[in-house]
Order: sequence, then structure tokens, then C-alpha cells
Amino acid sequence: MGSFRDHRCRAEGIADLFARAPFEEGGWDAALKALADATGSTRSQLLALGDRHAAFNWVTDAEGIPDYFDEFLAIDGFNPQVNYRVAATRTPFEVTWEDHYDAVRKAHTDEAYLDYVRRNDAEFGAQVVLSQRPGVFFGLAILRGHGVGRSNEAQRAVLAEAAPAVLAAIRMQDAIEHQGIELLRGSLDAIRSAAILLDGIGKVCGVTAAAQALLGPDSLQIRATTLHATRPDVDRDLQARIGRALAGREDGAADLWLRTADAPLLLDVRSLPRQDWSFGTAPRAIVTLRTPLRPTAQQSAHLATALGLTLAEGEVVSLLVQGHSRQAVASLRGVSVQTVISQLRTIFQKCGVNREAVLVSMAREVIEIASR
Repeated sequence: MGSFRDHRCRAEGIADLFARAPFEEGGWDAALKALADATGSTRSQLLALGDRHAAFNWVTDAEGIPDYFDEFLAIDGFNPQVNYRVAATRTPFEVTWEDHYDAVRKAHTDEAYLDYVRRNDAEFGAQVVLSQRPGVFFGLAILRGHGVGRSNEAQRAVLAEAAPAVLAAIRMQDAIEHQGIELLRGSLDAIRSAAILLDGIGKVCGVTAAAQALLGPDSLQIRATTLHATRPDVDRDLQARIGRALAGREDGAADLWLRTADAPLLLDVRSLPRQDWSFGTAPRAIVTLRTPLRPTAQQSAHLATALGLTLAEGEVVSLLVQGHSRQAVASLRGVSVQTVISQLRTIFQKCGVNREAVLVSMAREVIEIASR
């Protein structure tokens, strides 16, 4: 009976630690370490995997191992053809352990992964899928090396009993992170920023009104919660940049342009500050959409009236004042470059100038006077 009571106390204590984890600094790490201790394991692991990216992967006491996570990515550790643990995954709350790993390893063995887990005392253990939804699943595992040997039934029972409490804590953390998404999206809407927020696996988790207005069949689309450029060559570049942003690697200056029927779009993909404990639902990257500034109707009207131009000619001059080239003016107005050149000849004649720089200087003075 004493053994049974000890087991129940350990399970209840672990469940309590996970219930508090979303609200306490270091709470998740403490709970996972308690699980490793209760099962006599080297480490424990909590991870979330997506179709293309890892949303979250935490292994206790891995900080002191150089390149632990980088090497895991380098050997394609999320691939079921490489990682026998992933290949042995079952339905939610069904525990799998060394017997299942052995069956997979008989069918195919990846030597790079085997070398990796042996060097890091993680060849054995047990695992359980906590939840599985389209595009992502959460898993909990105990990792064991040769020093502690294979898991036993009692240790696997502790893992199984901890699983529902871990899932409940994940859902609480998920709710907290979604509140953060709404706050950030609301702030971006307030400043009229055209922005799309992506979570830890690259799924769209927030779209501002200004960005929604720029989506379309010839620009960007959200398909199955994933952002895509309609042009395949631009989309390949966009997906690569999203992957780098989620990994925390920046690309430098924004230089990804997408031409649309209305105006060219400049796409900028950036990482967002991340917390150590975020399960991937919090925004991890932001895609900002920028279009060249269009002149206001009022500004074009001021120029047309002051310089004796038509409204269309006033818009051409206003775009030149903003620094756009003749080619850009043509693209923004949906006409050919030759049309713009022809309009400029007429504008030069009406304004009594023969150089674009003089025209722009004159127009700036008009805008400055009109804005006083």
C-alpha cells in the first residue's frame, strides 16, 4: 500500500506543478524536471511539431550540451524516417516506449540519429501524444540513457497520469497567448499598419484590416491558415524568409517585391521577441506589407489648380515629388511609361520648365504653401 500511496503522491504533485506552470516564472521547467525525477529519467521533453516548422521543443537540462538543438535540426530530427520516436507516435494519450521504438528500428535505422541520442543519454524512454490537431501535435516524453536503462511499467504509469494535467496546462497557456495576439493585432490596427502575424509553426494567427485589404488573387492569399504569394517564385522566397524568421535569423533590409495590378508590394518578414515558454500560438513572426504612397486627392488638386494642370497631371507631379521614378509613376497609375513621358511634355510646357528637377522643386513649394 505504501508503494501505491507514494505513486499517487508523485502523480498528484506533478499534476499540481503543471497546473501552476503557466502562471509561475520557470514553472514549466520545474514541472518537467519533477517528471524526470519521478520516473528516474535522464531528462523529460515537451514539444510541438508542425507541418514545416517546430513550434516548440524543450528538453530539461539540455543547456549544458553544446549544439543540442542545432544538431537535432541538422540531422532532420523531426523526420519520422530519421527519428524512431516520431515514427512510433500513436493516438493521443496512448503511451509508446522502447518496445515500439525497437519495432521501428528493425524497419529502418538512422545512424546519425542513433549516434545523437546515445551521446546525449536519450536512446531509451517513453512518450505520449497530448493533442493532435490539423498541422500540429503536442508530445510529452521521458528520455533515458544507458546509465538508467529502459523504462518500466511504473514509470510509464507516472507519465500516463501526468499527461492530462500537462494538456490542461497547455490549453491555459494557449488561452493566455491568444489574448496577447489580440492585443498586438489591435495595436497594429490602431496605427493602420498592414501586418500579418504568424505563430511558431508559420500559421497565420492575426491579420490587420489594412493587410486584409491588400490580399487578393494577384498578390497574397491565406490558404489553410498559411500565407502564400500567388507568384510561385516570390512564394518560394517568402516561405524561406518565414522559416528564417521563425528560427530567429534576420535577413537584413526588406527587398522582396511583389507586383500587383494596383501597385507593387514590398514584403518585410521579421522575427518577434520570444519568450522561453511559448508553445507556438503566440506571434513569432510578422509580415509587413508596404505600398508606395499614393498622392491624396487634395494634394493633386492643389498642384493642378496652382500650376494650371488637369487632375491627372497633378497626380503625376505629386508622385514625382514623392520620389517615384517615371516607371513607378506609370505602374502606380496603370499606364505605360510612354504615356507618362507624353504627360510630362505637356506639364513642362504648361509650367514653363524643361527639367524634371525644376518641376519638382516648384511643386514642393506649392505643397508647402498649401499645407500652412
